[in-house]
Amino acid sequence: MLKPRSARQTLALVGQGQIAWAEFDTDWYLARHPDVAVTLRDRGPDAVRAYYLDFGQKQRHSPNLLFDEAWYLQHHLGVAAAVEAGHFESGFDHYCLDGHASFSPHWLFDEALYRARYTDLGDVALAAGEFANGYDHFLKHGSREGRIGHILFSPVRYRAGLDAEAARESDAIGGFRHFLSRLNVTAAETQVSDYFDPEFYRTRYPEVVAAIAAGKWRAALEHYLCNPTPSRFDPLAWFSEEFYLARYPDIAAAVAAGRLRNGYRHFLADGAHETRTPHPAIDLAWYVSAHPEVRADIAEGRAPDAFTHYLRIGRAQGLAATPPVDEPVSEAAGRSLFRSRARNLLPLWGRAPLDFTTIDPPALSVIMVLHGQFALSMMALASLRANFAGPIELILIDSGSEDETLRIMRYVRGARLLRFDSNIGFVRACNAGLYSVTSPLVLFLNNDVELGPGAVAAALRRMASDARIGAVGGKVIRGHGVLQEAGSIVWRDGATEGYLRDAWPLAPEANFVRDVDYCSGVFLLVRAALLSELDGFAEDFVPAYYEDADLCVRIARAGYRVVYDPAVVVHHLEHGSSITSAAAQALIARGQAAFVARHADWLAGRCVPGDTLAARASDRRRRILFIEDKLPLRLLGSGFVRSNDLIGVMVEMGFHVTVFPVEQGTFDLGAIYADFPDAVEVMHDRDLGGLAAFLAERENYYDTLWVARTHNLERIMPHLPAGAPRHLVLDTEAIATLRDAGRTALLDPAGVFDLSEAMRREFAAARRAGTVVAVSEAEAAALRELGFMNVHVLGHIRTAAPTPAGWSERAGMLFVGAIHSQDSPNFDGLCWFVDEVLPLVERELGWQTRLTVVGHVGEDVSLDRFADHPRITLRGTVVDTLPLYASHRLFVAPTRYAAGLPYKVNEAASFGLPVVATELLRSQLGWAEGEDILAVPAGDPAGFAACIVALHRDEALWRRIRAGALERVARENGREHYVRGLTEILD
Repeated sequence: MLKPRSARQTLALVGQGQIAWAEFDTDWYLARHPDVAVTLRDRGPDAVRAYYLDFGQKQRHSPNLLFDEAWYLQHHLGVAAAVEAGHFESGFDHYCLDGHASFSPHWLFDEALYRARYTDLGDVALAAGEFANGYDHFLKHGSREGRIGHILFSPVRYRAGLDAEAARESDAIGGFRHFLSRLNVTAAETQVSDYFDPEFYRTRYPEVVAAIAAGKWRAALEHYLCNPTPSRFDPLAWFSEEFYLARYPDIAAAVAAGRLRNGYRHFLADGAHETRTPHPAIDLAWYVSAHPEVRADIAEGRAPDAFTHYLRIGRAQGLAATPPVDEPVSEAAGRSLFRSRARNLLPLWGRAPLDFTTIDPPALSVIMVLHGQFALSMMALASLRANFAGPIELILIDSGSEDETLRIMRYVRGARLLRFDSNIGFVRACNAGLYSVTSPLVLFLNNDVELGPGAVAAALRRMASDARIGAVGGKVIRGHGVLQEAGSIVWRDGATEGYLRDAWPLAPEANFVRDVDYCSGVFLLVRAALLSELDGFAEDFVPAYYEDADLCVRIARAGYRVVYDPAVVVHHLEHGSSITSAAAQALIARGQAAFVARHADWLAGRCVPGDTLAARASDRRRRILFIEDKLPLRLLGSGFVRSNDLIGVMVEMGFHVTVFPVEQGTFDLGAIYADFPDAVEVMHDRDLGGLAAFLAERENYYDTLWVARTHNLERIMPHLPAGAPRHLVLDTEAIATLRDAGRTALLDPAGVFDLSEAMRREFAAARRAGTVVAVSEAEAAALRELGFMNVHVLGHIRTAAPTPAGWSERAGMLFVGAIHSQDSPNFDGLCWFVDEVLPLVERELGWQTRLTVVGHVGEDVSLDRFADHPRITLRGTVVDTLPLYASHRLFVAPTRYAAGLPYKVNEAASFGLPVVATELLRSQLGWAEGEDILAVPAGDPAGFAACIVALHRDEALWRRIRAGALERVARENGREHYVRGLTEILD
């Protein structure tokens, strides 16, 4: 690689130098500084160059249009200070001596982006081509090749806006030079990237147009990239700086601290890939999830991310960028629709009566009180019959009906009917029905409901899960689609409140199982023996109101649990079969007085009205806020499986866990809830931007803050209130520095990697944590060397469950691993395996060579290079991988650089699949070569292939490795290790 020296030694005249950016442009310099042209009239280029070196540097002149001295000093304040102190003659002098290695020389070129974007431009390649740095390559070749040197300038986009003559000029010198040269000679400014719209900018900011006209700036793009107040300006109509910084306080804090120029800088570098929201009118996470064509276009390379897709493709196709907003339904309209549905079903009942006849012992008894409202009652009964196919003992109590309910047995077969000539009220009617109960469970069910799918079965499962559960209720949704209650609260003064009343039923707070003060009698499943012991509903509350709250309190005081289960969904026509509102309010006041009189001692320990969060936490479980990059779904791999396992064990140990993602994902709610225990509160609609408000709402609520992955601790620090939390646990998951060091050693052997400095940077914020968790003893030792004392080790949890198929019944190799980005270890390992190992395997095994590739693939990752390979099958994300483990003969783990522990090896071994891996992974696990695993160094493709062939051909070897690995998993990865480790950490 060319090594520039000082400006005096490096700067050559145009056409005489070796480095493109180190050529002094005499004509440009004199045109830029007419006073110098007068002074040096009739002097040659050498004299002008000498003038620049002796005087121009001191005056902060630029030597050519390719280096912007003023911008360089403004952008690199440390350099400016060094120049001022006399350590360098100018910013250009610094760039020649030191800055060219990593600093950007111009507002329209980003050295780091260029090198990262084009991985073929490593140090070795640049040295072989005799380039001084990435900028030198860009000026000599890259710009003409259409390569991107700055996210806001595309040479290809620029050329497309030129006329034929200008395009030929651009081709000759490169679009970048051509664009810069025309800034001084034309007022026209076309759009040169997807990400900056000069027409919008000029229209939005007329003061910029005036400044350009006055000669303070040459173009809108220059103003945007160089102005001293960058957060004041939006680059295009679809990004709002004000909105982005308000939504993401972590980015606002970084901008305020000077670590980022503005929010757009972060968004283009990271936020777009994280599907953060750039503008109120664009929901990127929804945009990706709602449009399969967007995901396909990104996977096929037509756009690098969702934001670019919207700008480049989506707008033109008219794709919606925000979810459709349902028109709100008024409560009156919802009630009307509910009644209308019931009336529309009336013709069915005469022709197809409902049948509850059973000869089997009933699974439950259902008590339903009827008082008119025939259409509603029949719809509720039809819903019950359709909802649960098992044997039901149906007990109907007709409390003084005068409509077709008098003949209800004509439409309902197999029920037991108790009829009263007058309305005896809900309490007495239910208690009358209890005398007819013969099953072990009783369901009190309103006659103005429709049950959600599987509601009865869900309630029965919940009741059967714990003998200490006395009553189960569900999520009650009113006719216009909002919550009536997600469990209910009793306040200290005896008043009651449906938790989350009027909230959206999908709210995370409404969708996890928990103990509650009470559940309403709309749907209340109770043990029959307990009802008998408590004498049913108390007569103090005749005719109705407060009887359900009183019963649940008595159940709790008898030592049983009252449980809310969101899987029990009940659509309810609130007050559909009750008396007038005024009469109801009078009964409620009377019931509250009776309730207070009966439970004064119990109420003394309740919360004061309005303290909803405290009331919800009345079960007194210890509470953990678990923060991860994304919601840790198992299909994401890459450490997310371990987080998912941790959460599951925490719940089993009796902790209440709230999971909060730093970034919102694009997964469907069904996929999210399928992957977590039902007692976990999953904040699927939140992200880092809402963390501060969330913690403010839940002040002093959590006992422990568990932060997964070291980088997340630094990200959340600006959002944590002072003094919170009481216990902060940093779960490193893997030490990224060790992975980066391995990558550098592998891909850039001549590169310099300062391990100690990188470790210091990675764990700079970790001192805030009271406890640090490592995934292995080796990484725990590295953390202790940094001075962390309270370090614990939690690896992976796996249960040995070998698939039964033998060696001869299996075929092929299996690779399982998530590939979130092109630079991930899994992608590198897969490429190395396919390019260097697979051909050697095929040479030995021929047609028997078959590789199946499974795992989540990131939106900006393309596996097209493998798509047409005759020996490879790409399966992508597979929800149930068990059949794959049961049918393949061996597992390959060709990882060449990584940190932490390889979960994929543990998983494969637990299913009885022998593993061929790199020595790196074997050493991380501490397994025995030749006994538990076959492993070779990453630089030995022939050795790796030989291990595969051996396992494929040698049944005895296959059996030995399989047995050794299964024994390892059983000994080292059992659930008891997690429970013991978590107990030590959380206690």
